Amino acid sequence: MTSRTLSKRRLGSIVAGAAAAGALILGTVAGAAAPAQADGPINLTISGTSSAAAGSTVNLTVTGSLQEGRVILLGQNNQQYGQDYPIDLGASQANFTFAMPNSPSPLTLTAINYGTDGSAVGFSNAFSINLANGVTTSTTIAAPNTAKVGTATKVTVNVNATNSTYAPTGQVVVRDQNGNIVTTMGLTRNGNSSSYAYWWWTPQTPGTYIFTAYYNGDGVALGSTSPADAVNASGSGGTITLTAPGTVNVGVPVTLTATLVPNTIQGSVGFTLNGQPISGSIPIVGGKASMQWTPTVAGNATLGASFTTNGGLSGSTSDPVVVVAAPAQQDRITLVQPGFGPWQPNAAYPMMNGSSFTFQASTASGAGVTLSETGPCQVNGLTLTVPTGTGQCNLVASSPGGNGFGPVQYGYTVNLIPGNQVANVAAPQSGNYNAGRTLTLEGPGNSDTNAGQNINWFITKGKNKICKLQFKGNGAVKLKLLKKGHCMVKANAPGVPGQWNAFSLKRSYHAV
Repeated sequence: MTSRTLSKRRLGSIVAGAAAAGALILGTVAGAAAPAQADGPINLTISGTSSAAAGSTVNLTVTGSLQEGRVILLGQNNQQYGQDYPIDLGASQANFTFAMPNSPSPLTLTAINYGTDGSAVGFSNAFSINLANGVTTSTTIAAPNTAKVGTATKVTVNVNATNSTYAPTGQVVVRDQNGNIVTTMGLTRNGNSSSYAYWWWTPQTPGTYIFTAYYNGDGVALGSTSPADAVNASGSGGTITLTAPGTVNVGVPVTLTATLVPNTIQGSVGFTLNGQPISGSIPIVGGKASMQWTPTVAGNATLGASFTTNGGLSGSTSDPVVVVAAPAQQDRITLVQPGFGPWQPNAAYPMMNGSSFTFQASTASGAGVTLSETGPCQVNGLTLTVPTGTGQCNLVASSPGGNGFGPVQYGYTVNLIPGNQVANVAAPQSGNYNAGRTLTLEGPGNSDTNAGQNINWFITKGKNKICKLQFKGNGAVKLKLLKKGHCMVKANAPGVPGQWNAFSLKRSYHAV
């Protein structure tokens, strides 16, 4: 924007007759000088935009009976807008380009034609440019593609005016991918049309973080929202991070893991020792690729991991490692039975026929636990199932060790005992029931226990006087409460030697 205050010399020719000019020129403020009709006729016309945003560029044209000399645009507060426009003999218009003031107020202008002797020879009526709805803006986030976990990273938000020199003011709010507010910041002007704010962000865990900035506007500048910006945090500060212990032992396996961000990367990883390959191409699954490596030589070494994506991108990282020959301590396994507690090595535990549960297992080295057994038991992963009630199982928990721990095996004895039979009977709980009611003791097809033993029903009190059993053709068993009194029933099923205990169920009903 170009504007300046007119000098007294330039205004001298238009001071006289200011009162008359007040009736002709709109928008001049108290004390501002203006040309009088006596100094020149109202023979100029201003045309162009009548509405513009603060700070935006406008174009106006002055036409009319222009005389040789120059034309200027005079606004309220005696400010000149645009440059002096020279007028040659015979010219019919003057063109002006300037920026609107960074103010929410309208702008009122008058065109003045000065002759070659410096006197005002013509002028226009007042022309007003109203403030438009607002300056449109664009908001962006400037952040690195990757950041290092635990290290502060500068993230900047820029708010720029569109087609305007206005520098937005106010605040920006930054939210994460879940809509949570990360920070709220005030804007600082960054020259014409631009403002900014920044914060230092420290990622605590690896992963992809997504930020969006919201500018709320300031009454002149309109609000805007940035595109979402993703920052990938990793342990290395790059796309790939190698996880391995800093000290390992000769002969003790260790797990090497390469983690990539974002975890949607598809491709493969290769591991190296002192620049030489120690693995083939390992597919990236869920952002990770792992291998087990057993050091063979003591000394200082460098482990490396490099990746290649399916799209042809690549990268690498490396970490120092110390390989020591000292014997590693044995790993420690913790095996926990849910609802019971930890099992102790070399101890014996009774297990009922039909029981099954999944151990919770952990090791001091962080390695996985493998279960194996000899005997009638069954092992699937960490799940132990007992299909029989006789004999003995020898359970073995194994860890390959690693991370400074040697491999280890723990043994446990499982003594199998008969299990308790269960049956899907429908007999209501003991209690009071109305005389004349029929109770269902056993539904159709439910005549056997889980061990395949037939269930037999008996009345032990009130038989045929208070209550009576009814055996239906579909296998159902019912109990008719004949009249008021006390009725007791019992269900039995024989046991299976060495496998299942006998089944027994009792009910006591009061017919009322």
